[in-house]
Amino acid sequence: MKADEDVRMIAAEAPVVFARACEMFILELTHRGWAHAEENKRRTLQKSDIAAAVARTEVFDFLVDIVPRDEPRDADPAAAAMGAAAPGIPQHPAAADPTTMGYYYVQPQ
Repeated sequence: MKADEDVRMIAAEAPVVFARACEMFILELTHRGWAHAEENKRRTLQKSDIAAAVARTEVFDFLVDIVPRDEPRDADPAAAAMGAAAPGIPQHPAAADPTTMGYYYVQPQ
């Protein structure tokens, strides 16, 4: 903020609000990526999970050009692009309808 010559003063609360907004943004992206990792029966969050969360969530459309889309190595690329689960594996509800994973506020501790 201070790098911009047009900005003369910054309220003391502004950096705190920006920090909290960043924290909430990262939390939401992580939760949606985690849902994708669980769909694939993994307990480790990978870059491809974040890329899938960005691709499936309309709110994150501004990141589509920034976050590279990795195709899973063990799945059919066409099925992965559609968010389909492998045959015989139930699909996570958030994958069927990304809007089912609602937004929420987590109180700071």
